[in-house]
Amino acid sequence: MNTALPAGLNLATIVLDTIRHPVIMVAPDGRIVFANAEAEDFFRSSASVLARSGLERFVPFGSPLLSLVEQVRERRAPFNEYRVDISSPLLGGERLVDLYVAPVAELPGHVVVLFQERSMADKIDRQMTHRGAARSVSGLASMLAHEIKNPLSGIRGAAQLLESVVSDEDRALARLITDETDRIVALVDRMEVFSDERPIDRQPVNIHVVLDHVKAIARNGFASNVRIVADYDPSLPPVHANRDQLVQVFLNLV
Repeated sequence: MNTALPAGLNLATIVLDTIRHPVIMVAPDGRIVFANAEAEDFFRSSASVLARSGLERFVPFGSPLLSLVEQVRERRAPFNEYRVDISSPLLGGERLVDLYVAPVAELPGHVVVLFQERSMADKIDRQMTHRGAARSVSGLASMLAHEIKNPLSGIRGAAQLLESVVSDEDRALARLITDETDRIVALVDRMEVFSDERPIDRQPVNIHVVLDHVKAIARNGFASNVRIVADYDPSLPPVHANRDQLVQVFLNLV
């Protein structure tokens, strides 16, 4: 038995609006030419706004959803993708979904996409996986820091012994080894607190002293055959910074 519909109503639209999952139709040019009521809520936009917008506006750049739509359009066959992250500010935060994408036979180039949001348990599991990975990285950093600091301790001790027995000319070089060992230990200490966002220790630093230190490292190492000319502005005031990090920056530049 056929039921007469009120004027202006479309049976397909009524059916799609009863589906409790977002459903959209994407045109060949990427525009969202149809969105059911759930899709309007999902994308936080009215159907008229969606109709003027491309799908790429609402999902992250390089999202698997975009490539999946193209794949379905080219192969003219349905595809599913599970646990896809399409989180973006326009969608209001984290969005983890299953995607069901199919071509529209009557409209070449058009593709229908149904979104099924993953459960809260899935989202929590995903967050725990990320946290576990972060803990693994932190643990690896801590282990590496421990292994690096052991030989550094021996190097520093040897440099201190040399400093007490060598000539004045070589004593400066021994002191340089000690200072650099201390700087590396400080860098390694920051590796051990990989997940810790402690504020950087800053204090007034004479930039000329830092540059002289960098020059000494370079001359006694990788730039032993390079002529370095120092041309400082004596009027420069101390800078509020971390000395060891400044040394690292200038070493990278040299």
